[in-house]
Amino acid sequence: MAENGPREKVADLISNKLFSKFKWAQHGPFNQDFKCIHEDKHKPADKTQSHTHPVDLVFSYKDPYLNKTILLNTDLKSYGASSISPGMIEKSLSSLAYTIECASNSQEWINKYSICAGNFEVRGMLFVYNHDNKPVKSFYDFFYPPKPEGKGRRSRAVQLEKIKIPINKQIHFVDPDVIAYMMSVTSDMNEMIAEGTFPSKNYGFYYPQLTLHKVITSETYKPATIELICSPFMILEHDAVYEHDDHGTKKLKFEAGYVVYYNRSGEEDNEFVYLLDTLAKYQILNGKNKIRIRLAYKNKDSHVRSNFSRAIEKYAHEWSYDGVMTEYLQSIELHLVPTVKEFYCTESLSWEL
Repeated sequence: MAENGPREKVADLISNKLFSKFKWAQHGPFNQDFKCIHEDKHKPADKTQSHTHPVDLVFSYKDPYLNKTILLNTDLKSYGASSISPGMIEKSLSSLAYTIECASNSQEWINKYSICAGNFEVRGMLFVYNHDNKPVKSFYDFFYPPKPEGKGRRSRAVQLEKIKIPINKQIHFVDPDVIAYMMSVTSDMNEMIAEGTFPSKNYGFYYPQLTLHKVITSETYKPATIELICSPFMILEHDAVYEHDDHGTKKLKFEAGYVVYYNRSGEEDNEFVYLLDTLAKYQILNGKNKIRIRLAYKNKDSHVRSNFSRAIEKYAHEWSYDGVMTEYLQSIELHLVPTVKEFYCTESLSWEL
């Protein structure tokens, strides 16, 4: 059975306060079960009653490269220090794999959650946050345990081969580090909106035309895909911000441009050289666009501003930029986004299935 109480509270919070800024939509009810349509494969041998699959909530967004709606059947989990094990993660991922196998062909699930027109794809998403906000080891250590000092043995790892993901299906997981990054980005966006330097609605995430991937949707303000959220940086393209004076005259408050959220430490100047070169290849670094780089990584290097300045000098020298273009590079703002440490809810969610 899907759980109520704490789980519903978390579902509502992340839907309205977190993913909405990334232009995701939430579909259907929270905390609902649906009947399994593959009981011969999914139903435990010792279970006598009908088997069901849990759905905490379902998100959707339009993938600009695939031109189809991605529906993320989401499982909410939480953990504190020493509270979970690789075996628990395996069970949760296996359950999610079974769930999305049934969801794609379940009329009950489709009636509840697939309200989009056109092509869609059902995926799973394991959303795992640290409910007590105490220091814990990286969630990735459960998958790739670090080698201990001395002659000790590595800890048991999650055995991915045990998770039977259906062919052509995907499961994404959002761990506490990604959640902290998303929360920092969301908080920063809200602050810019309050300052009048970023629009509340007229913005979207930028996707370049690539050799093997073309943007095939006409949407003006594109959402962030799960792949983009988990990437080293995200580019947001935004419209200008206007205000009205006491006489009702519309005045420009902040010009249109690009905001780049960077999710790396900035410990080397070559990081920023690569970022600048990427922006140039995307035709964004063109001497005209207003560009703001906002570093939202939780462990920022203490010399990040010096590294950024050195990268500007290095990039201008490598491309023999003239004085005007060099001044344009120097006008790019680097802002260090404060890390948001607290999650919205401190409730513990069960890993029992």
